[in-house]
Amino acid sequence: MEEDRAEALKITVPETGLPNGLRPGVPVMPVELFATPWARIFNGSLSDGIAYRAGRLDLVAPADEAA
Repeated sequence: MEEDRAEALKITVPETGLPNGLRPGVPVMPVELFATPWARIFNGSLSDGIAYRAGRLDLVAPADEAA
């Protein structure tokens, strides 16, 4: 999140890197995050982006639980 906006990213993680208690909406922190730019031409149109992969995800405790 940055200022008043947030962005959802698709991150590939090996099954062994998924923490117990993971469920939709739970904040996570990727560990060993690696970004790979990609591009391809299909039917004359260029598609490009960035693929993300992490070694594991750690659960992030909400601010009120951390205190």
